[in-house]
Amino acid sequence: MGSKSNKEDKDAISYLEEPRIGELRTACFWSVLVSVAGALMLGWWEYQYHPANRQLWMVPFGLILFATPAIVWFSVVASDLCNRNDDHVTRVSQPLHPLNGSVVPAKKDEQWGNHVAHV
Repeated sequence: MGSKSNKEDKDAISYLEEPRIGELRTACFWSVLVSVAGALMLGWWEYQYHPANRQLWMVPFGLILFATPAIVWFSVVASDLCNRNDDHVTRVSQPLHPLNGSVVPAKKDEQWGNHVAHV
C-alpha cells in the first residue's frame, strides 16, 4: 500500500514539473537571445564606431545586455541550491492548493472598518 502512494506521488510530481520544463526552456532561450544581442551590439560598435570613439552609449548598453542574463541565472541557481532543503516553503512559482478544497474568505470592508474604529 505504501508503494502505491509513493508511485502516485512520483506521477503527480512529474505531471507538475512538465510545464516547469517548458518555462525553463523559454527562459533559457530568451536569456541566450538577450546575451547574443548584447554581444552583437558590442561587435558592431567595435567594427563601426571604435576607431572614431563615437556612439559610446553602445558600450555600456551592450555590456548590460550581454552580462545581465548570466548574473540572473547565477542568482537563481545559487538561491535554488541554498534553499533545496526547504520543502515546506511554498515558492512563488508553485501553485497554492488548499489542503481540503476550502477557501478562506476575505474580510469584508465593514469588518475592517469596525476593527479600525475599535483600535
